[in-house]
Amino acid sequence: MGPRRGLSRALSVGALACAVVVLGVVLLGGGSAYHVNVLFTDAGQLVKGARVVVGGIPVGKVQSIELDDRNRARVRLSITDGDFQPLHEGTIASIGSPSLSTAAGRNVTLRPGPNSNPKIGDDGTIAPESTNGIVELDALFNTLDYQTRSELQDVVHGSATMFANGQASAANKGLEYLNPALSQTRLLTGELLRDQQAFERFVVSSATVVSALAPRDRDLQDGITSAAALTERLARQDDTIGSLLQRAPALVKQASTTLGDVDDALGDARPALRAAKPVAPRLAKVLDAAAPVTRGAKPAVTDLAALLPDVQTALKGLPQTAKLGTKAFADATGALKGSAPIVAGLRPYAPDVVAGLINGFGGNVGGYYDANGRYARIAFELPPDFLVQGASVFGAPVGSLVNTALGGGFTTKFPNYCPGGSVQPADSSMPFVDDAVKDHCDPNATPRP
Repeated sequence: MGPRRGLSRALSVGALACAVVVLGVVLLGGGSAYHVNVLFTDAGQLVKGARVVVGGIPVGKVQSIELDDRNRARVRLSITDGDFQPLHEGTIASIGSPSLSTAAGRNVTLRPGPNSNPKIGDDGTIAPESTNGIVELDALFNTLDYQTRSELQDVVHGSATMFANGQASAANKGLEYLNPALSQTRLLTGELLRDQQAFERFVVSSATVVSALAPRDRDLQDGITSAAALTERLARQDDTIGSLLQRAPALVKQASTTLGDVDDALGDARPALRAAKPVAPRLAKVLDAAAPVTRGAKPAVTDLAALLPDVQTALKGLPQTAKLGTKAFADATGALKGSAPIVAGLRPYAPDVVAGLINGFGGNVGGYYDANGRYARIAFELPPDFLVQGASVFGAPVGSLVNTALGGGFTTKFPNYCPGGSVQPADSSMPFVDDAVKDHCDPNATPRP
């Protein structure tokens, strides 16, 4: 029993020792710690042992605070939460406090960078451009002059009066609308602090601009006054501006459609423009030559413009004339259509009528058919001693002259048939051609069968 009792006692002591070790590990945050150094321009009364939090959850503590060779606060953080071992580049470290009215309870708040960024090794460093110090309330008030602080007091008193009069819901709504602007302002200030060199250049450039504007303060004042007057006039025209803004969407829609059509038209016109490119220099010369003509045409255009009133008066009467003329043309068309059968019936007798009339007055008519259809040959016959018995006028008897003038003086645009060529006899003996006439007619011109 003795040895067994000794063995049991030894096992009990070993188990107790293990339990103490486990409890120590749990109480002391067992596991290896991950360390990172954060550089602040001002530690803001941060103390050793202060908490390190992410989203309000403690993940470690401040292990030490010291100055580096550039008099910056070098804060060494000990991260015990394994989910944040290690941190990644892009991590933002800020000194925070539960209340701006007290210096107690300062902590370091971390905003871890994306896991896709490179890792910050153990005992690595977060640069000052990725840190934010704490803003002390007295430092904030020290930036305000007496007038600004007085006006701020008025704002606070006015807010108290507003809340006392039951306007809390309206104030809350105003703060809700103000929230996006404050968030954007915070992001803007963060970007400015991140790139301090660019911000310094901006401040220096702004100072140069202000220095240049300072001697012209009167001109600047006049400009502001004019802008205020313009704004006041625009405010009076708010109804008109509102109407324009209401019609603007439809106008923009129509303009976009028109511009789309114009774009298509330009695309279609591009080949024509390419083809016209070689002709452009010559067209320029033509336009240069046309310029004097255009200047010379100005008097003619002026005279033509003077005639426009008369032309306008004449044009005003054209509708009535057109109304009457249309009816007249319609009636004439109907009459012509009605007379067409009559004319068609009389047409074959036209040569006979002409032959009878001419033969009755001392003429001679012969009816033939040629390549152009039925026709009549007409010749007037007078005695040689007509008017002057046996005498000669201008070297020939008057009758011969009249016969020549009336019988041989008619010409047409028909083919130049040779004698007898306008008649097609059965024995093909026509036309008659001899040396005396072959130079004055076309033997190949024969009437069609």
